[in-house]
Amino acid sequence: MLNYKDHKKVETLKASGVQTTAIVKEVRNTGDGPCPYAEFTTVTNEKATVLGETSGTYHVGDEVTVKYNPQNLEEAAIESDLNNYHFQFSKSVFGSAVFCAICFLVALFTLFSKRFRFQLR
Repeated sequence: MLNYKDHKKVETLKASGVQTTAIVKEVRNTGDGPCPYAEFTTVTNEKATVLGETSGTYHVGDEVTVKYNPQNLEEAAIESDLNNYHFQFSKSVFGSAVFCAICFLVALFTLFSKRFRFQLR
């Protein structure tokens, strides 16, 4: 399974992964909701599977486009997940920045509400 936290691998797969069609074999319930589990055949006639990362309206038998690394079949992803990857990455960076800003404001409020004074001794 492709680690979506490895930005370099995701970008490489988007740019130079081999594209093929996969058939959804089942829809699995994950922490993100129902995600497609699909099977595809490589250019060397090997069977491989991929589990989608984002939930959507998938049904058994649906065709989905997959990109994979021919040297490592574990590095495969449904193309729609790859297209949504940048948005997911941006959300996590934005969320982290908002969290840091809130912590900073809480710290400032705490310091000034207690009439904090620096004492050097």
